[in-house]
Amino acid sequence: MSIQAAVGAIDQIYTLQQQLLNPASLMATGGSATASDGGAGLTGTSTSSTTPTDFATALANAQGLTGTDDTTAATASTGLTGSTDLTGLTGSTDLSGLTGSADLSGLTGSSALSAAGLTGVGSTTGVTSGGVPTQVQSMVDQANSLIGKPYVWGGGHSGWGPQSGYDCSGFVSSVLHAGGYLSSPQDTQTLPSQPGIETGPGQYVTIYDRTDAGSNDHVIIDLNGQFYESGGEQGSWGGGGGVEKIGTPSASYLSTFNLVLHPEGL
Repeated sequence: MSIQAAVGAIDQIYTLQQQLLNPASLMATGGSATASDGGAGLTGTSTSSTTPTDFATALANAQGLTGTDDTTAATASTGLTGSTDLTGLTGSTDLSGLTGSADLSGLTGSSALSAAGLTGVGSTTGVTSGGVPTQVQSMVDQANSLIGKPYVWGGGHSGWGPQSGYDCSGFVSSVLHAGGYLSSPQDTQTLPSQPGIETGPGQYVTIYDRTDAGSNDHVIIDLNGQFYESGGEQGSWGGGGGVEKIGTPSASYLSTFNLVLHPEGL
């Protein structure tokens, strides 16, 4: 190698060293820099076709590393942790593995949220702030809105509109319909066979239906621990009047109901 070639190589190495020590200057200039030993087999090329955005990019370019850094490309957020503001996020987004505090206000589009523990969001069986399914809350709201309506035999069976009064099954039908069940009002005999009505006590809603007592057939409903009925037997728990809340009936009274039912999923 000639002295002139050696000096040129030293100048190139010095330039690269300065760029590494002061990446701001490298980011400002862009372009390309090449160092060569003039045939000794040691070559290095640093190419920056776009302005680097950080020190790591500048260092990679100065070392002759190539590749694409597209900061506008779509990014999967799998495994995202920490406090994250996703306000206004739109489109199809994979958020599986999301942990930490996340603000999901304004989220739209198709999102995988099951791994984030955000189940039921936006579904018809969502959850209220108190942890109760929204269907149950709708039933409670309907039952409370009818409190004070008088007992009327056959009341509540002409449709879902306002009624002057309710009998026991008309009232229970109206409450169940508010939660998305029953296509038409039912009586004590037909209620158990309706789609979506299952046997056994429910987690939030339990129906006590007496179908084997002739004129003494009756039905009452327990909504998240609060009993409601229209008419029925009077006891220490209340009852016997129009639509009203009643205390928890005695075990002996509840045993007079031959069927215990619940809405599917509740």
